[in-house]
Amino acid sequence: MAPELASFREVARGLLARCLPPERVSFEEAPGPWDGRVDALLSGMGTGALPVVPRDFLGLAEKVVCHREPERWALLYRVLWRLTHGERWLLEREVDRDVQRLRRMERAVRRDVRNLVIRVRFRRGASDGAERYVAWYRPEHLVVRLAAPFLVGRFPTLRWSLFTPDASAHWDLARLSYGAGLAWEAPPQAPARSTAARRSRTPSEGTPVMMVGDVPDTREDGDVPCFVGPAGRLLEVVLSRAGLKPTDLHVSRGPPPDGDAEAAGWREAQAFREALASEVASVRPLLMLALGSTAGQAVLGPGFRLNLNRGQFVQTPWARGAMATFAPADVLRRADPRERAELRIHFEADLRSAAQWLRHAGRRG
Repeated sequence: MAPELASFREVARGLLARCLPPERVSFEEAPGPWDGRVDALLSGMGTGALPVVPRDFLGLAEKVVCHREPERWALLYRVLWRLTHGERWLLEREVDRDVQRLRRMERAVRRDVRNLVIRVRFRRGASDGAERYVAWYRPEHLVVRLAAPFLVGRFPTLRWSLFTPDASAHWDLARLSYGAGLAWEAPPQAPARSTAARRSRTPSEGTPVMMVGDVPDTREDGDVPCFVGPAGRLLEVVLSRAGLKPTDLHVSRGPPPDGDAEAAGWREAQAFREALASEVASVRPLLMLALGSTAGQAVLGPGFRLNLNRGQFVQTPWARGAMATFAPADVLRRADPRERAELRIHFEADLRSAAQWLRHAGRRG
């Protein structure tokens, strides 16, 4: 079968209609999409009433089929069989081993979609005399069809092509289409950027802002940087008000620091700093924005104190500028409403200062 949800659904429906249990089924991936009908493969077998497939399973399967694990097809069918043969609420049993495996695959695919959307960088090119932006990216899983609609929403006015080793996606301002992959990375050309990115980047620099520290997790649905929970919603609002767009940001994949902003020690911050070094070299940020006390010490040194040095810009070997401010969770954990409101005011002011610093840095080039 081909590695796509439509193929799996057709095959699985045929197997269920013929009451074939998982232990009697073996799945193999075809090199391309199946252009016939599953009935032709299962001819001669009796059929029964087709069971109703739970909707939440389909949403789960949409992600899992994009995972590279070869056993995903057998696992999906085994869970589907159980769901339709007496275990209707199976997906709510978090301790079930099959369900746990599916959830891990789902999270891995969502994380891969998120990383693609955040990290992919388009470069200006030309095709048929028209300007087109091209990107090459190597995802961990088969996520092009999941990620491409989000890229359309992010760059709706650009003609672009995204190539991966497995597949490609193409947007011509009216239609999104898919094609074959590309096994090599094309030579870089001029990058495509949003207005904010054009203001801030220079040829020798990468992403305008590298955000490190106590950053809320990115929502795992493949959207552009969109953060989880109350702290994430606060961060999104404050970033928007400051004029910092998702395309301005690289969210560090380094290890998360301790959540207690007042209890960070230099030993912990130093370990965090060492883990960040290679990532910083790859990202080449113009500005490093540290959220929380641990990240502040990791970026600015052991003398940093959040209550004294927050909001101050300093030079660092890692970037042209660096600043530390509160983590969103620092703001929300304050029990006193007046104190929480005061911290939010300072937090918003710091991010507005960061946006203003980027505009000036961009003009200096």
